[in-house]
Amino acid sequence: MKLNLARIKSLPPGKRLACRLAIVVLIAVAIALVALAFYVGRIYYIKVFGIKLVPSKDYPILMQQYDLQNDPRWSDDEIGSTSRRMGNTGCLITSVSTSIKNLGIDMDPKELNRLLSDNGGYQGADLLWYKINESVPEVDYDYERIFSSKTIEKDLAAGLMPIVNVKYKKTGYTHWVLIVGAQDGEFLIFDPLGDGISPTPLSEHGKVYAYRVIKLAE
Repeated sequence: MKLNLARIKSLPPGKRLACRLAIVVLIAVAIALVALAFYVGRIYYIKVFGIKLVPSKDYPILMQQYDLQNDPRWSDDEIGSTSRRMGNTGCLITSVSTSIKNLGIDMDPKELNRLLSDNGGYQGADLLWYKINESVPEVDYDYERIFSSKTIEKDLAAGLMPIVNVKYKKTGYTHWVLIVGAQDGEFLIFDPLGDGISPTPLSEHGKVYAYRVIKLAE
């Protein structure tokens, strides 16, 4: 290194400046690559291994009742153009419709599924998130690939109900639930497979693997 620095010092002023700029650029690129690797690695870790969410304080429950995916009014409805039905696969659509209702817009899973189906809102039976705004212009969604308990608390403080992906009852089955408050060191959720009234602890499902939140459109 000392030898290289000596060589740089011996160069003409113009070349010396160019070498120094090249070194600065290389250092900046190296730092950026390390930061990118950390960011990508964190995303991968959350998606594969999940993270535990614990609130720093209590938050009031935002709603008293919520819809269920197996409600007979829509449980047999097909999702999009597939043969998969709301009763078996409708946890996400039910969570989204409940969060829309929390924003003061009359919506139930049946109507949301119809609107999304009419607007090409699914790829197979998977929700295309950007189609929510096209189907219900009053609302939109937000997300962060890297999130934490603070992300959830910020939403709750704003009157929003985060939608999170879990493994149902700590099994391998993917499931979506709504976080609606916090009490005694636990985030509380509305589970589309629950009783429609009683919030339950998020910890019943263990870690969280993905996060979305429905908000009013700007």
